[in-house]
Amino acid sequence: MWQVDVSAVMPWKPGGSWELDGAVRILAILRAKQADNDDVQYSCWIIVLMGLVSSLEAAEPLRWRPRREPETPVSVSPIDGPTSRAKARSGSNVPVVFRSGSTAARTVVELETMALEQHPSLGIAKASVEAERGRQRQAGLFPNPVIGYRGDEMGNRGTPGMQGGFIRQRIVMGNKLSLAADVAGRRVLERQYQAEAIRKRVVSDVRVQFYETLVVQQRVELAAQLVRLGDELARATAKLVEGEQVAANSLLQAEIEAEQARTLLENARNELVEATRKLAATVGDVSLDVGRLEGNVTSGMSDMDWDDCRRLILEKHPQRQAARARVATTELAILRARRQVVPDLDVRVGIGHMYSTGSDVTGVMVGVPLPIFDRNQGNVARAEAELVQARYELERLDVDLFHRAATAFRKYANARQQARRYAEQILPRASKSLELVRNGYRQGQVRYLVLLTTQRKYVEVNLSYLESIRRLREAVTIIESQLLTGAAVSVRR
Repeated sequence: MWQVDVSAVMPWKPGGSWELDGAVRILAILRAKQADNDDVQYSCWIIVLMGLVSSLEAAEPLRWRPRREPETPVSVSPIDGPTSRAKARSGSNVPVVFRSGSTAARTVVELETMALEQHPSLGIAKASVEAERGRQRQAGLFPNPVIGYRGDEMGNRGTPGMQGGFIRQRIVMGNKLSLAADVAGRRVLERQYQAEAIRKRVVSDVRVQFYETLVVQQRVELAAQLVRLGDELARATAKLVEGEQVAANSLLQAEIEAEQARTLLENARNELVEATRKLAATVGDVSLDVGRLEGNVTSGMSDMDWDDCRRLILEKHPQRQAARARVATTELAILRARRQVVPDLDVRVGIGHMYSTGSDVTGVMVGVPLPIFDRNQGNVARAEAELVQARYELERLDVDLFHRAATAFRKYANARQQARRYAEQILPRASKSLELVRNGYRQGQVRYLVLLTTQRKYVEVNLSYLESIRRLREAVTIIESQLLTGAAVSVRR
């Protein structure tokens, strides 16, 4: 018979949780002594397994810092073994590392760089800018001259008449070419702002999907530990049933818990496969082997109020800058449309030889259209209407961004308070509750079903905390990216 000295292996930290690193470590450092009571022959295994449950921590407590502090790349050394995981949980600078089947380790900065280099949406945006630059160059080019042959009075007095050639040139007046090039240049600026919006969308999508994958990986780790504990608990309960210390129904309940844990683990693994595939697609390379990810879900998150959120979203928003550029473009287009009424000169110079007289002749022709019927009235009216439309579009965009910013801040505020409450209030109390129930079970004061219910509640709390920090990270990323997400959809539009 063996009696377990639990206090030697489960030191309690105020405001924290039980620091247990796995069954192997616990069994290696257990201090046991002979006991006279036969009833504790198998009970010690139940106590050990209940202590292991308290080591299932979803993540380290939230660390908040002033907003707009630049996020630095996470420098991580490989973490192997329970000691490093305990340091990560205890609040050290070592971030939590999540592992997958691949040996490659990737950070959010690395994946963002890859996306900026190869995402097709950015290639489309860049090509669009270059296309506008080509239109700008073309708009300022002078018309080509026309050179040709001229033959007149052929057959006069039996001669070829006049034979010669000419050159013709249209001279654009009213500085219309320069205005056309300026209008095209404003369109280039508008495209550049739109390309910047696409770039922010790509970075935002990668960041959101990266941290979502981190949370899923941590959920897999939590589910895997739960499966291991469930199996150990079922084996220990079977021994108790054999010793007639507990009812057979306890074994059935333990087996049900173990199967439910396996279902949770399988679902988490499927979610991880989906998340890694989506991450590869978000980067822009569906054949990318994402591998394991390194990072901290709660690092670098801004702590902001409504004024900070509104200012961050509205100031220098690429879509607002593009809308302003569109207003300036239409204002210039009105001036160009009005200048179109200025007539261009049509100059032609010809040289020929009169075979009937044997003399060389030169001819000059200058023509100019008279703006009597067509004074470009329709294009001027269209340009003025487009200016009104562009100004209203800028106002509509401001209202839309303000409306979306209010929704984004509400989601951020809810996620922030929920994550903080879990980290500061709910998780410590769940750990304390598990400790009390475990001690009561050891002393025979708590029934087995109460122990199972408390264990299930502790796991549910950890899973809920994971979901809360996922929502918080997503809300922060969307606000910091000025509500710009969905690169593929924006390009199609």
